[in-house]
Amino acid sequence: MDSLKILENSKKVTAFYDKEADVLYISLGEPQEAVAVDVGDSAIARYNEESQTLVGITLIGLKQRVLKKLNRQLHVAPHQDGWVVKEETDVASEKMFTTKETALKYAVGVAKAQWLEVVIYDENGKIQEVINPAIDAVLQRRQQQHESELNESECLKS
Repeated sequence: MDSLKILENSKKVTAFYDKEADVLYISLGEPQEAVAVDVGDSAIARYNEESQTLVGITLIGLKQRVLKKLNRQLHVAPHQDGWVVKEETDVASEKMFTTKETALKYAVGVAKAQWLEVVIYDENGKIQEVINPAIDAVLQRRQQQHESELNESECLKS
């Protein structure tokens, strides 16, 4: 089986983002003629047949894909067997819990690690609250730091 050479002898990586088209062009080494190979999921590899080297990558719809990933939400909702934590778009990621508190604790832990919002439902299935635990934790640390600085300056005055 042939191997694919990637970044071989290349010290230069350049990129250009076309904002209007939402396309990111990445060149591995000096830009050169290449064959475009659709590798799926709106990604195109640029391959130089002569040197048998991958010389670039094109990502179509990059901003849209990033925003989609960043705007993921976890839902903590009532379920016939207790409470469920699930992602909006991924049924396979459902996790069941016996109580709302345990479901919420799990969802907050995952959301902090992945910077996700958590949509919390009441027992009737209506949205009760939407939180972003990672942002809330950052804001809380900033507030504590600010209060600490205020206390220090007041101590210095007295």
